[in-house]
Amino acid sequence: MSSSHVPALRTYVRALREARPWWPHLGLILVLGLAGAPLALLTPLPLKIVADSVLNDAALPFPVGLLDAEPLVVAVGLAVALVFVNLAHRIGEWLFREWVGERMVARFRAKLFERALMVAAPGQEAAATQDLAFRIMSDAPALQWTAVYAFIPVVVSLVSLGATLWVTTAISPALALTALLTTAPAILLIHVSQKRMRGRWHDVRERESAAQSVVQEVLGALRLVVTFGQERREVQRYEEAYGTAVATKLRALQAQSALGGALSLSTGLGAVVILWIGVREVQAGLLSIGDLLLVIAYVAQLYEPLQQIGTHITGQQQAIASAERAFALLDRAPVVEDSGAMPMDRADGDVSFRNVAFAYPGTDEPVLAGVSLDVPAGSFVGIVGRTGTGKSTLVNLLVRLFDPKEGQILLDGTDLRDLRLSDLRRQFAVVPQDPILFSTTVFDNIAYAKPGATRAEVIAAAKAAQAHDFIMKLPDGYATPVGDRGARLSGGERQRIALARAFLKDAPILILDEPTSAIDTATEGAIVESLERLVRGRTTFMIAHRLSTLRRVDFVLRVENGRLAVEPPPHPAPALAAAA
Repeated sequence: MSSSHVPALRTYVRALREARPWWPHLGLILVLGLAGAPLALLTPLPLKIVADSVLNDAALPFPVGLLDAEPLVVAVGLAVALVFVNLAHRIGEWLFREWVGERMVARFRAKLFERALMVAAPGQEAAATQDLAFRIMSDAPALQWTAVYAFIPVVVSLVSLGATLWVTTAISPALALTALLTTAPAILLIHVSQKRMRGRWHDVRERESAAQSVVQEVLGALRLVVTFGQERREVQRYEEAYGTAVATKLRALQAQSALGGALSLSTGLGAVVILWIGVREVQAGLLSIGDLLLVIAYVAQLYEPLQQIGTHITGQQQAIASAERAFALLDRAPVVEDSGAMPMDRADGDVSFRNVAFAYPGTDEPVLAGVSLDVPAGSFVGIVGRTGTGKSTLVNLLVRLFDPKEGQILLDGTDLRDLRLSDLRRQFAVVPQDPILFSTTVFDNIAYAKPGATRAEVIAAAKAAQAHDFIMKLPDGYATPVGDRGARLSGGERQRIALARAFLKDAPILILDEPTSAIDTATEGAIVESLERLVRGRTTFMIAHRLSTLRRVDFVLRVENGRLAVEPPPHPAPALAAAA
């Protein structure tokens, strides 16, 4: 086997492994496909009956059980029966095949989505995120094509090819040999085209993914684009990206159509040769006209499976390219491995950093180096520093969005990597700088922190976050949809829903990432008041720029050049002290 076929074969085998729960269904699809072979052999039989038994008074080629049955009636009755049987067979096979394929793809998409959540790095480039989405939505259907439409149609076509060749040989060995010889160029064309076509379709999928990334990136930054009046520029950027994808796809289609044309030319010329030889044999008395019509029909059927094999194999190169991209996503290592086995119910909240160093994947430049720190349970820690110095990285390591390159991070004396990831993440509630809301109801956004939460629990959390009053003024109260990313709510309202979510989770450790930086000072007072209730009895890490939000911390961590310095809490200004 040539090296070019090995990756394709591995892809097919892996696709079949992924489709293992559907193997019985695939077996039934194969049986239904093979059932088409005898139907195909019977289809041209009425022509022979008409030519030999109706027009030339020859005996019927098979007993009908009725001595006085007219040959024409037999031919018409058989033709009509075959029409209905073939129709039922085609519709039944197609519906069942699509039913299996669609459910197979749905399950595969879910698996890819789960993997994408594990391998997507927080803060990664938008293009990388969009490529993951493209693989889930556009590349996943390749499983259906490789598992359902790869082997089964080829096996069915090969069986049909063999059966047709066997019957044709029984009628006229010379014509069967001629048909077989004329298929050789087609088989050679199919063989040599596979690797080239697969490479072309790989390139097509990459270009299409890049074009789709432009669309999603621009729509995600729509306010920025509109504000700066760059709509035309972004449309041009999309046109350039998609134009490249279209040009690449057209080149692949041209190569594919050239192969299809060559196959049609080869089989068409073969049919002409067979017709010439067949007429000669009829003139020599070696064949009847009915036999010639039967052979011509069978030769057409002989070439049809061959062309189907060529079409499937050529088209499969596109599916293989997509399947390889999808499998490459499954093969990616998670950002963090969930290899811990130690359970944890509810942590006390003691946090320790032991000589921690970290650099983002793909770079050797350290973001943090030599970080050592002990935070007793219940402490309120402020984190300050210039943008890009590693403040967010520090808390991201704490919740294991990444693992340190060196050192350890301990929770209640246990290395985070030794804990089950689900148990670890349950110990934290996070209130981000820009609250993330889903385009569902207010109730569902708050309850996201605790699936299955009761209405009373959600309302209690909203009241603790001082969100209940404004929620009740919304058109449908807690059932009001918040819009895309919470677009129907103000910044302060979104922040209070995020706080309500944290109250509902009731985790022992709280991470506040500049929770008041995006709201006005009037709203800040209410948010700070809620925060002061939220942090009680919890180990809290707050990233902040405004001193007003740090006036009650136990100590401050200043992050500078990847290292930590512990400072005392700032003294509140007189106005703040008076307000307190």
